[in-house]
Amino acid sequence: MSTLKAKKRNPEIKAKKLRREGFATGVLFGKEMKESIPLQFEETEALRFVKANKEGAQVTLDMGEDQVDAIVKNIDYDPMKRQILALDLQALVNGEKISTTVQIKLINESSFQGFVGQELTEIHYKADPANLLDTIEIDLSKLDRDIKNMYVKDLNLTKKKDLELTTPEDALIFYITDHLKAMDEEEEKDPEETTA
Repeated sequence: MSTLKAKKRNPEIKAKKLRREGFATGVLFGKEMKESIPLQFEETEALRFVKANKEGAQVTLDMGEDQVDAIVKNIDYDPMKRQILALDLQALVNGEKISTTVQIKLINESSFQGFVGQELTEIHYKADPANLLDTIEIDLSKLDRDIKNMYVKDLNLTKKKDLELTTPEDALIFYITDHLKAMDEEEEKDPEETTA
């Protein structure tokens, strides 16, 4: 689990002003908290954190005297300014199920002779903090060569009692098309386009 330094921020100071001064802003909320806590982070540290983590990632917030385990619920990032506009975090409570997402990474795609098309990049689910997932890595080099499609139901997640999937089990994660077949389909399209 990553650690991110944060300070409680004065809500009277505008987020825009803090961003100009080199800070990213955010909020920490949770079921057992009386009210949400406005936060500020050193922008360089927050950018490093966002590059390495996505929504659904677990983090320990280092708030000086307090350490809070949380999950990233929302990252609002402006790619034009390369600036974090907001970083929303939900405090974790043992035994409380939360809704979140897990990223899907396909690795060793080149081990298959064909085009690999990824349709699903994340899976939505509910779990308590002890059973949260960081990422799902699917190593294509370890799969049967006859596999042409993989669905959510093909993952071991459906057998876990401590996870409740909210993404449909019949959702397609990826498909594999033969290179020759893909090239033939492209060639068939080209003559039609030139005659039309």
